[in-house]
Amino acid sequence: MLACSMIPDPITKSARRMAPGTVTCRMQAAGFKPLSLPGTCSSTSFLTRNGFNEFRKVVSRLRVLCPTGKPVIIRTAWLPPTTLGECIRRPSRFVIRLNNRLDEQGAIETVLHEWGHALAWNYSLDRLAKQPDVDRDEFERASHDEAWGCAYARVWRTYSVDILARP
Repeated sequence: MLACSMIPDPITKSARRMAPGTVTCRMQAAGFKPLSLPGTCSSTSFLTRNGFNEFRKVVSRLRVLCPTGKPVIIRTAWLPPTTLGECIRRPSRFVIRLNNRLDEQGAIETVLHEWGHALAWNYSLDRLAKQPDVDRDEFERASHDEAWGCAYARVWRTYSVDILARP
């Protein structure tokens, strides 16, 4: 069971004026926890670490089986411990940023969630994100509407039926 809170990210939006919409997803998931690293986090992205082969397989299959309207770039970044990932729409692409402390299963589940946002993104979210006084609850409802639910279901079905079931 995932509980999410989507909010416009005013820091990212102001730091990157060309980004018309930025949402941050805070997820609390029962069963998995971000990888806890003592001291400072590794500067090496888990996208290039050994042992994340399943994650790379999932992403490459999503690119083929669930194409989005714009290319999707996946990056890791330092995010607060309660923020597992975020989907940012740029003029020519989507950027999915994942918390660099995630373990492989957490990274897979987060990228599936964020991929749903890339599939379901619409321009009403852009207009809403540009409003300086946007209500967080209103943006959350708009970001997790029926279109996102259908897109997430499509991504999850692709993962469970076409990726997990077929080697």
